[in-house]
Amino acid sequence: MKSPLWMVTALTLSLSLAACNTWQGVKADAKEAGQATGRGIEKAGQATGRGIEKAGEKIQDISK
Repeated sequence: MKSPLWMVTALTLSLSLAACNTWQGVKADAKEAGQATGRGIEKAGQATGRGIEKAGEKIQDISK
């Protein structure tokens, strides 16, 4: 028969390994979310730049 200490040790080890994989997943998800946010900010900046450019063209057309 196995001792309770051995069973507790095995359980602790298995939970530790499972948490390690989970933590790696959390880090990967956070990295992907950060990259997606960066891409979104870049696209928003480009759209704003195009809007300002078009507004400037309209102002030039009106002032002629």
